[in-house]
Amino acid sequence: MINTGKKPVETYTWICADQQCDTIDCYKSPDNRQTVCKLWSVAGISDFHDAQLAGATKKINAIFDRLEKGNRDKSRYLSFVQHRNQLLLIWAGYGRVGPDDDFKTIRKTLKLRK
Repeated sequence: MINTGKKPVETYTWICADQQCDTIDCYKSPDNRQTVCKLWSVAGISDFHDAQLAGATKKINAIFDRLEKGNRDKSRYLSFVQHRNQLLLIWAGYGRVGPDDDFKTIRKTLKLRK
């Protein structure tokens, strides 16, 4: 990995938040199996991202924006989760603490003694 001198981007994974898996929560993890919905756009057209793909990206991001604006539950975010190399579009909740959170957060959540 290239050292840019910047703090690495936090990555997340997902878990069923209840027995029936009616809701999904995401938590910090190096597994990187969850992504908030937004596609990168490019400054210029190329062989790997031609005008057709650039146009599709713009349309898809506009759909994501409309969905987010219509979201009445502000505790959840439009996200992709990955399973078996495929993506699923979901509303993801956050706030779960997992094994990859910083120790201070884990200690507070689990009420560990100092």
